[in-house]
Amino acid sequence: MNINNAELDKALFLCSDKSDAEAYLSELKGFLNYAVTLVPDWEQLLTFAQKETYAIILLNLGSLEAEDELAHLRTLIDIQPGSMRVGLYKPMSMSTRVAFSECCHRLYPLDIEPAQLGEGISESARAQRILGQDKVRELVGSVKALPSLPDIYVELNEALSSPKSNARIIAGIIEKDMAMAAKILQLVNSACFVLERNISSLQEAVSLLGVREVRDLVLTNRVFEHFPQDGRWSSFAFDHIRDRSVLVAGLAREICRTVKASPVVTDQAFLAALLQDFGMLIFATHDPEGYQKVMQEATDLNQPLYAVEKMRMGVSHTEAGAYLLSLWNISPAVIETVLFHHFPSSSKSDDFSALTAVHVADAILPNVTNVLGCQISSRQSYHYLERLGLEDKVNHWQQLASRYKFSHPGCGGVKSSFA
Repeated sequence: MNINNAELDKALFLCSDKSDAEAYLSELKGFLNYAVTLVPDWEQLLTFAQKETYAIILLNLGSLEAEDELAHLRTLIDIQPGSMRVGLYKPMSMSTRVAFSECCHRLYPLDIEPAQLGEGISESARAQRILGQDKVRELVGSVKALPSLPDIYVELNEALSSPKSNARIIAGIIEKDMAMAAKILQLVNSACFVLERNISSLQEAVSLLGVREVRDLVLTNRVFEHFPQDGRWSSFAFDHIRDRSVLVAGLAREICRTVKASPVVTDQAFLAALLQDFGMLIFATHDPEGYQKVMQEATDLNQPLYAVEKMRMGVSHTEAGAYLLSLWNISPAVIETVLFHHFPSSSKSDDFSALTAVHVADAILPNVTNVLGCQISSRQSYHYLERLGLEDKVNHWQQLASRYKFSHPGCGGVKSSFA
């Protein structure tokens, strides 16, 4: 799991007790082949991070109040966005865990088995290597006017960091943009969420769905707004990609609940599902004619679109989308789920995760409607589900999906021109 760059073959470990740190690192010998520098507090860690680049930064969390520690963690991300951040936590509230999970590539209890920690670090390192490929960076970098992280999303994140955050405050931020507020209510009341009653106010929507879910819908809507459809593209409707992604997000959230997944995993699955396919919009607007040929070839060969993208373009839509998300410092677990959701068997983990939920939901729901009949959605990996011991749950998940199927014109599994 070494990163092939001697300059990066270093790690920092934040731990206030030197003897505890050394005992912990001795257990990890063989999994972490890095020169590790121990630091006792956040001030020293940030000082070291400003002077040198580190491949991995291990963080023994809980030495400060959560709000202060999160502020330090975000400063660390600004200083070294490319470093892998691994959080180790003592017992803490679920809301605090959710907040830390958005800033760390991996978040584990302090008594995690060394082998499991090493495996998780290897998974994140693999994702970083993929997104660090020249082809990925060059293709995404060549796209004119790439979107930046929306200001409203940044403001919502800051509000969520406050212990005083509530549905009224979150709704108030969104309502400052009347068009955005109307769009969020439209999405919430659409077939995408399969709700039993109409939601009439944004505050009610936030209370019902959750503050993070509504924040993530805001981000998704802004991303898709940045890629408006024009006359050069007619193979699928951009709105259909977005709306099917919302359907997948709703089903992924339900799948998480059936296995009693933690709120951390459920939140990661929801956002990853929303953003899983927006890389296709990057391709469709950047080179419409070339991407049309790729879709046609995928149809002719009866192969998944992502596989032919990789073969002909050298970059898949999942890589392009995940790379852009990495530039925004979106939760690393979300980025990895977007990156690998078509081929979850590549993950070595045997635990249910956001990747599991998004892959299953994407594979169960009908394909995105497109004129070529191209296979855009995932093909269910039963081998992966068997490895996780989840094969007996597929029938139940398909029953859950029956409420979503054909509920939106973009998710009908039939050939059709866009409306």
